[in-house]
Amino acid sequence: MKATLKWAETLRKCYYAMGNCYGMKCKEPALIKAVKAGHLSLLEHADVTFDIICSQKCLAQITRHRHFSFTVQSTRGMNITGNGFYNGFDKLSGVEKTKMKMAYGAIAMQFENLLASGVPVEIASYVLPLGTNVKLTVTGNLRCWFEYLKKRVCNRASDEHRKLAIEIYNQLNAQYPTLFNQEVLGICVGCKEVSCDFSVHKATAKNPIIKELNNGTGV
Repeated sequence: MKATLKWAETLRKCYYAMGNCYGMKCKEPALIKAVKAGHLSLLEHADVTFDIICSQKCLAQITRHRHFSFTVQSTRGMNITGNGFYNGFDKLSGVEKTKMKMAYGAIAMQFENLLASGVPVEIASYVLPLGTNVKLTVTGNLRCWFEYLKKRVCNRASDEHRKLAIEIYNQLNAQYPTLFNQEVLGICVGCKEVSCDFSVHKATAKNPIIKELNNGTGV
């Protein structure tokens, strides 16, 4: 699982559009103030592109965010087992992790046997598990990423997808520190998920998400 920021437009188009709306010159501070007030449409003028490697299971979740544009690695003409398999099972014991690795290995061997016997890769790939990694390129405007992060860094997101979202957050925070931060995003603020200890955004929560973002600095 990996996310790599490839292209990021500046915020200039966003506050240029804001200036046209209000008939005045606007700069970044005015844009941030407007976003805090809920005027997220201003963020639709700038795009960001990430290259992502994740499991096919995680891919099915990412593509639910339909405002993004996706280009996904083909499984018809390519042997995607070269991407490896997702193995970030932190909650499993050592023995359980070994069993998962053996299961992956057994399926990969059967897949290679099918290819060796002449079965086309686009058909043989049906036997590959959901944990098989796939590469994709994802482009979305800043509003897309803004709303995506509020959902996917949540403690109730799947473990792999949450880790991926935190990677994305950290890179967007580095690129746009005035926009992608705790104060502006408001992650967890007003959340109604009563079973989640992040539902109230406090540093006293059991495992406050604020400590995990921005490489542990909580910015």
